Amino acid sequence: MDKVQLRTERLILRAPALIDVEAITAACQDPEIQRRVPIPVPYTRMEAEGYVTAYSDFGWVSGKSCTWAITIADEFAGAISLDSIGSDQATIGYWMAAPFRGRGLLTEAAQAVVEFGFGSSPEGLGLVRIEWHAYAGNVASARVARRVGFQFEGTLRLGAMGRHAREDDWVAGILVGDRQKSPVWTILS
Repeated sequence: MDKVQLRTERLILRAPALIDVEAITAACQDPEIQRRVPIPVPYTRMEAEGYVTAYSDFGWVSGKSCTWAITIADEFAGAISLDSIGSDQATIGYWMAAPFRGRGLLTEAAQAVVEFGFGSSPEGLGLVRIEWHAYAGNVASARVARRVGFQFEGTLRLGAMGRHAREDDWVAGILVGDRQKSPVWTILS
């Protein structure tokens, strides 16, 4: 699959590039990212280079995942992806560098990625369902998913492998026909 660039009012989402390696490396030193995202710790420049040149590039070429660097005014702010792309479904994942949190940028990026996922080919992937997962307790990630319209579907007890042991895993989904914004999530009430 060819790499696709997405634009929003404030953001450009593009495939990660070698110019992002320093910013990715710096962002991944954040204990919050290390706690919430299954990345190597310590996270080195070599891991960031592999993320750009192997993981991201392979995903696009194979059609198994689409990974974007979230940029604002040409500055790397975070990453977002559609992974485990199947015939009609995928899983969304995202993270934001600390200086860019709390400004609605991740919600804006996630909305664009969901629209791309549900869009008809060739402008989109033609998906029917997109799933979101997060370690239980990741309220910031849950708020983004809820704002985009994901419906909370439950907690998978010990459903994810954490850094040191299995952890409960929150799961939500959005379907192509869903248009409800910010549905009620009892875990966020």
